[in-house]
Amino acid sequence: MKKTLQELRRDKNLTQEQASKILAITKEYLSMLENGDRNPSDNLKEKMAKLYNCSIADIFLSINSTKRLNK
Repeated sequence: MKKTLQELRRDKNLTQEQASKILAITKEYLSMLENGDRNPSDNLKEKMAKLYNCSIADIFLSINSTKRLNK
Protein backbone atom coordinates (compact mmCIF):
# COMPACT_ATOMS: atom_id res chain seq x y z
CA MET A 1 0.00 0.00 0.00
CA LYS A 2 1.22 3.49 -0.85
CA LYS A 3 1.97 5.93 1.93
CA THR A 4 -0.28 8.86 2.70
CA LEU A 5 1.05 12.43 2.66
CA GLN A 6 1.02 12.37 6.44
CA GLU A 7 3.17 9.23 6.49
CA LEU A 8 5.62 10.77 3.99
CA ARG A 9 5.92 13.85 6.22
CA ARG A 10 6.34 11.80 9.38
CA ASP A 11 9.00 9.66 7.71
CA LYS A 12 11.03 12.87 7.42
CA ASN A 13 10.40 13.62 11.12
CA LEU A 14 8.65 16.87 10.27
CA THR A 15 5.72 18.43 12.07
CA GLN A 16 2.94 20.02 10.03
CA GLU A 17 4.26 23.40 11.09
CA GLN A 18 7.80 22.62 9.91
CA ALA A 19 6.67 21.14 6.60
CA SER A 20 4.23 23.96 5.89
CA LYS A 21 6.96 26.58 6.42
CA ILE A 22 9.30 24.76 4.03
CA LEU A 23 6.50 24.40 1.47
CA ALA A 24 5.43 28.05 1.94
CA ILE A 25 1.82 27.15 2.76
CA THR A 26 -0.23 27.40 5.92
CA LYS A 27 -0.38 24.59 8.43
CA GLU A 28 -4.14 24.52 7.94
CA TYR A 29 -3.77 24.04 4.17
CA LEU A 30 -1.27 21.23 4.73
CA SER A 31 -3.74 19.59 7.09
CA MET A 32 -6.45 19.82 4.41
CA LEU A 33 -4.08 18.25 1.88
CA GLU A 34 -3.18 15.44 4.27
CA ASN A 35 -6.86 14.79 4.99
CA GLY A 36 -7.74 14.66 1.30
CA ASP A 37 -9.90 17.78 1.50
CA ARG A 38 -7.81 19.72 -1.06
CA ASN A 39 -5.63 18.89 -4.03
CA PRO A 40 -2.19 20.48 -4.36
CA SER A 41 -1.17 22.37 -7.47
CA ASP A 42 1.40 20.78 -9.75
CA ASN A 43 3.97 23.25 -8.41
CA LEU A 44 3.23 22.22 -4.84
CA LYS A 45 3.41 18.53 -5.80
CA GLU A 46 6.94 19.21 -7.09
CA LYS A 47 7.92 20.93 -3.83
CA MET A 48 6.47 18.07 -1.79
CA ALA A 49 8.30 15.48 -3.87
CA LYS A 50 11.60 17.28 -3.24
CA LEU A 51 10.91 17.71 0.47
CA TYR A 52 9.82 14.11 1.00
CA ASN A 53 12.50 12.75 -1.35
CA CYS A 54 10.07 10.89 -3.58
CA SER A 55 8.63 11.17 -7.06
CA ILE A 56 5.68 13.31 -8.10
CA ALA A 57 3.94 10.02 -8.90
CA ASP A 58 4.38 9.02 -5.25
CA ILE A 59 2.72 12.29 -4.18
CA PHE A 60 -0.17 11.67 -6.60
CA LEU A 61 -0.58 8.10 -5.32
CA SER A 62 -0.43 9.36 -1.72
CA ILE A 63 -3.26 11.78 -2.39
CA ASN A 64 -5.37 9.04 -3.94
CA SER A 65 -4.55 6.67 -1.07
CA THR A 66 -5.77 9.26 1.46
CA LYS A 67 -8.98 9.80 -0.46
CA ARG A 68 -9.68 6.04 -0.53
CA LEU A 69 -9.08 5.80 3.23
CA ASN A 70 -11.52 8.64 3.88
CA LYS A 71 -14.40 7.14 1.89
